[in-house]
Amino acid sequence: MKRALVIGGSGMLANVCHWLENEGYEVYVVGRTKSKMANALKKTERTIPLYTDYRNLSDFKVKINQTFDWSLIVAWIHNVPEKPMDVLLDALSKQELTCELYHVLGSSSNLEDIRRVIKTPNNCTYHQVQLGFKLEKEYSRWLTNREISDGVIEAITHKKTTYIVGQLEPWNKRP
Repeated sequence: MKRALVIGGSGMLANVCHWLENEGYEVYVVGRTKSKMANALKKTERTIPLYTDYRNLSDFKVKINQTFDWSLIVAWIHNVPEKPMDVLLDALSKQELTCELYHVLGSSSNLEDIRRVIKTPNNCTYHQVQLGFKLEKEYSRWLTNREISDGVIEAITHKKTTYIVGQLEPWNKRP
């Protein structure tokens, strides 16, 4: 059975979880709040919740190490001092299967800098999905959860190394 881990799947990436289920994955979702998770789980029958906050490194480590051999990970992890991405990468280095890691990043992220410092294990292929904005006539807006999920699904479907959802320019038009 293919296993996927989705960090952020109780919020903006909920539709990614549903799509992965339809693609035959056993889907595990990391979420901090039971209320958001309950809302996300209403739409699914097979998603398995992992209640944890990735900023609580000891609990996060326990939860993601409960199940090994992730074949796909979608991670919406903010750049925080606790460095949960290091915990995730360490867990991946201990598994036997190869893994596709899709790192979802905000519009102001410097993809090259992040790629330089990420120490991806040999059994893992690293992908970046950067979230931009939409420019509509005279105003701009942030992406909807549906647009974000659709973009991540597109990146996964086509195995894009780098994929931008929406647009990043012109920078001065960001919402």
